[in-house]
Amino acid sequence: MNFKQSLIDNNTVLINAKANTWQEAIKLGTDALVKANVVESKYYNAIISAVNNQGPYICIHDNFALPHSRPEDGVIKTGFAMTVLEKGVMFDGVDEPVDVLITLAGKDMDEHIEGTMQIANLIEYDEDFSKVRACRNSDELLTLIQMAQDYS
Repeated sequence: MNFKQSLIDNNTVLINAKANTWQEAIKLGTDALVKANVVESKYYNAIISAVNNQGPYICIHDNFALPHSRPEDGVIKTGFAMTVLEKGVMFDGVDEPVDVLITLAGKDMDEHIEGTMQIANLIEYDEDFSKVRACRNSDELLTLIQMAQDYS
């Protein structure tokens, strides 16, 4: 599943979103995926439960989180949502606030590999997420994602 195409097809880009807690931040992405019929609403609870039980395993880079859970936790089809917060939120055990989240829903263990490679390209292209934060709308963000793909 192509990361950029999933964001376009599902209309799951949120820019300057507001959240006061990491739970609220994750809900923004999962709600967008529920609305797009990518996941069931229980997917949110599965992510929250996993973070509460296992720690902030979804915080994989400075200021960045990749909320996700298992396919059987309510994934209908593979897809992504991208949330850029107006102000970062703190996770227990993480030193820096997170303000960029890409919510991943994988229908199986393989279908999301292409998209995660494209996410890695974006991180490599914009390591501190300053270009992501500078985007004012979804079109600018999608252009940036394409530039990262072309750069790799």
